[in-house]
Amino acid sequence: MNESTEGFRPLLNEVFDQNSQVLMISLTTPEGLPIVLLSREDSGIEEITDISITNRYAALVGASTSLGDRTLSTLSQETVRLIHVQGESRDIAISMAEKVITLVITEPSGSANLLAEKLANALKIHM
Repeated sequence: MNESTEGFRPLLNEVFDQNSQVLMISLTTPEGLPIVLLSREDSGIEEITDISITNRYAALVGASTSLGDRTLSTLSQETVRLIHVQGESRDIAISMAEKVITLVITEPSGSANLLAEKLANALKIHM
C-alpha cells in the first residue's frame, strides 16, 4: 500500500475487526485501477499485492458497474450506486462513490451491502 492509501488503512482494519464475516475488501478507482486488496487469512489481514489478482478484482468491479449502469439506465435513466449478489457460499457487494468503488465479500448473511455502502461513505473523507 503506498503513502496515499495509508491514511485509510485503520478504517479498513476496523471493518475487519468489527465484522468477523468479512473475507475481503477491494478498493478501485472509478477508472478501474486497483487501489488496495485486503483479505482475511488464517494469519490475519493481509494485503494482496499480486498484480494479476488485483487486476482481476478491478476488472470484476468495472464489468459489474458497467453492466449495472447499462441495465438500470435502460429501465429508468438512473445510475447504479450499489450492486449486491447473494450466493450460497459468499455475499458480494459493490458500492460506487465519486472517488472510489468498494467491493466487500462476506460469508452468507454478512451484510456485505451495508458494509460496502458504509465503507464507501467513510472513505469519501479520506480520499
